[in-house]
Amino acid sequence: MNELVTDYSGPTPKNLKEIADLTRKYARFSKDAVGLGHVIGGGLLFLSVYLLHHVQLGILGRLLLGAAPFGWIFAKEWLREHYYQSSGRVEQRRRFWENPLQGLLAGVIALISLTATGFVIYSLLKSFSWGLLMSSLIYVAVLLALPFVVWRYLRAPYEFVVGVALISLSAILLSGSPLAGSPRAILIRSFLLIAQIVALVMVPVGIEEHVQFLKLRRRMRALKERE
Repeated sequence: MNELVTDYSGPTPKNLKEIADLTRKYARFSKDAVGLGHVIGGGLLFLSVYLLHHVQLGILGRLLLGAAPFGWIFAKEWLREHYYQSSGRVEQRRRFWENPLQGLLAGVIALISLTATGFVIYSLLKSFSWGLLMSSLIYVAVLLALPFVVWRYLRAPYEFVVGVALISLSAILLSGSPLAGSPRAILIRSFLLIAQIVALVMVPVGIEEHVQFLKLRRRMRALKERE
């Protein structure tokens, strides 16, 4: 995009308007529009819920499914940097309320994580065992990382809901905790139901964003060929 703007000589008002429109739409893919990243995240959520309900997961299955949300975050960030912003980094202008809202959400998640950590520590002190200690450390580590992940990588609305659900589920899977019977597992299942509803919208939105990007890229190339 930088080349498209700087290499063009002798702009006309019509070309300037088109360049401005292309730049604005292209910049959306630096933050709000995630395209295939939305599709992968929503698909991963549905796959995780299906496996949990229909497959008896062993240790390896729990580890792979528990680590999958972090693989999704890496994949969507790679797509953003190397595919959707491959013509040059153009930052989307942030609205004045976005940072305070994101800070509030990260703060709420941090408070919930600390509260859950307190319950885990209390359970550990009440009935200590080395196995419980190891599972508790993994559970707490994932929970305490969640506020940072929310602030840094889950800034789009759909990403926030689905990402928090997946990583919360990851904390249970990686720690080897039971998925039924405990209050936190019941809470996770309830939130997963909400997240699935969000994912029903998230997946087609991601497909639509990707189609828009393909059209945008064709317009960019056509404009450059006219120079």
